[in-house]
Amino acid sequence: MSRTVRRFGDRCRRFGKSVFGDRYGYVLWLGLLVTFGLYWRVGIFITDTYTTANTLVAVSNGQLHITETPYTLTLGSQPGLHESGNRLYGRNYGQVLFAAPLVWALQALSVFVTPRLLVLGLWSGTALALVSQLGVLGQRHTDIAERTILWVGSALVGTLFLIGVATATALPDTPLPIAAFQISTMLAAATTGLVLYRLVGLWHDRSVALAAGVAVGIGSSIGFWASLPKRHVLVGLLILTTVYLFARSRVAYANSGFRLGLGFRAGAYLTAGLVTWTHAFEGFFLVTTLALVDLITARRNSLLHLAVVGLALFIGSLPMLVTNYLISGNPVKTPRLLPSVGGANVEFTPDLGGDGGTTDGSGSGGTDGSGSTAGGEGSGGSDSGTSGSGGEASDTGTPIVTPLLGLLDQMKGTVAPAMEFVTRAVSRGINVLATPDRMSQIFLRSGTASGINYAPNSYEAIELTMLESVPLFGAVAALPVVLVRVVHQRIRQWSVLPSRYSPRTQTDMLVTALAAVFTLIYLSRLPLHTQLTVRYILPTVPLIMYGVVRIPAVHEAARDAKRWLAGGYVTSTVGGLILGLGVVAGLDLALGEAVQFHALVNLAGAAICGGAVLGRTLAPDHVPSSAVAVGLALPAGLTTAYLLLSGLVYFQYGPFALDFVRVLATHLPAV
Repeated sequence: MSRTVRRFGDRCRRFGKSVFGDRYGYVLWLGLLVTFGLYWRVGIFITDTYTTANTLVAVSNGQLHITETPYTLTLGSQPGLHESGNRLYGRNYGQVLFAAPLVWALQALSVFVTPRLLVLGLWSGTALALVSQLGVLGQRHTDIAERTILWVGSALVGTLFLIGVATATALPDTPLPIAAFQISTMLAAATTGLVLYRLVGLWHDRSVALAAGVAVGIGSSIGFWASLPKRHVLVGLLILTTVYLFARSRVAYANSGFRLGLGFRAGAYLTAGLVTWTHAFEGFFLVTTLALVDLITARRNSLLHLAVVGLALFIGSLPMLVTNYLISGNPVKTPRLLPSVGGANVEFTPDLGGDGGTTDGSGSGGTDGSGSTAGGEGSGGSDSGTSGSGGEASDTGTPIVTPLLGLLDQMKGTVAPAMEFVTRAVSRGINVLATPDRMSQIFLRSGTASGINYAPNSYEAIELTMLESVPLFGAVAALPVVLVRVVHQRIRQWSVLPSRYSPRTQTDMLVTALAAVFTLIYLSRLPLHTQLTVRYILPTVPLIMYGVVRIPAVHEAARDAKRWLAGGYVTSTVGGLILGLGVVAGLDLALGEAVQFHALVNLAGAAICGGAVLGRTLAPDHVPSSAVAVGLALPAGLTTAYLLLSGLVYFQYGPFALDFVRVLATHLPAV
């Protein structure tokens, strides 16, 4: 018996090491989850979530189509609702099915514990696990110090738990799927920090990797969306995981571990294929970019290796193909290509002529990707095996060949308009690059942009640009200098073959290509009144954060001035909270005014950060690493302060998940 227990424990430790890398990664992951829970509200923040939440309810009940709408009163008013075969479907099924097991788990546990105490217990258990591991963060800790951390931390968590129990309010069963949906996004956000920690740890010191993980989790806009169940966080995680597996494959290839390298290489394609399950448009660009960089940098492109990665890509895409076939009868026809319901186009529904692919609100009369009538035989219902020639082909041929030919014909009819839309997104993005004012409103300064309808936000400017939402990206100011030096070094070394580059350089190439592509394809849709933190290009935030860490001045500061970095971060976070609360209370600001105040403060922090990193890059003898560390800590702390205030004070879209936070928030000023 003891041998079985010991063997099970060894397997758990091996599994934990393969996932988290080491105990530091585990502590980082737990810490991010605990922090997200502090400003977690159970509710729907953006209208788009109504459809995906109702889809989650349907999937958790064992079906893909929507038959009940517990999260809205008017079915046709839900954006993102589509029709096929006289049935209503949602979208983002990969994201939805990722959250479905959490719905089942919460519903099962709620039989024994009330939902409110269940959520409190989950957070408290996570916090206790974090406290039990905090001793590993300091190698100089004595047993007494570690014991003190354990007892003090446990006492604090226990006190908060008791306060939560004593002040618990009712939380009905209806929000449980929403809570599960939000937990799935928080898990994805925390895992994004973990994956970046492991990726950066391949090239740099552990302290640099930890700083990167914390920065992307609660020092960037990833933390803002952590408890808001939009697809962008999950897609960002999958993209970053693809990069990590690519990097591991290159390290293995460089060490002559071709079998291990092939395994990681196949894993990268499998992960990229999974993105198509949530958003095929983004999955297409991820797979295309990965394949391009992979093929030109690979040490070996034999038929066997290409067959393995091709099979991995097919397996990763298989869930999307099966889901599409079950919904539309066409493996390559995603729900977003189906006629939309509600009388208005939703994002990424191609303009196919006529009424643009929309219906009249009753679920009939629209056109699908192949030009057939919604709800008719060609709409992908049970009769989807007929060909595009009106079904006459079913009278000839064999019972197997004819349906396959009809299916291939449907697939060809869908791919053409989809590829046209892809081409249009790229060309329009290139056009936006030549529009300085628009680029500025996306990346530099928001305020009130012309041509944007602010009515849904009560005419308040609550949008932030990329730099305003992630002021740490001010460090990108030094990137041109770094790139010029790298190119100059390559020319001197005559190293022109990408397959001969180091694994680190090849990974940098992939990150650069992905960040550029995923920015370009969304430029034509920005800015908009619900971007909040430029959410469409949120998946690029972990990639850009990786690029920031790769700047020598940045990773040197994180390695050599750890105390300055940590102390500056804590100071700027506390200072940002005090400043934000003081200004809101003292000036009686409205929501839009408060957000724009943070925008200006964050821009100032970005300028300081950029100046420090650029100064160190140009004149390393005159700018010490401690100054760069303070310059990096300032915008990171200001961002964390904004994340906390956004959930605690600014955006009040639902009750707090934790009642002890609700008790605290009653003493804070309101906008």
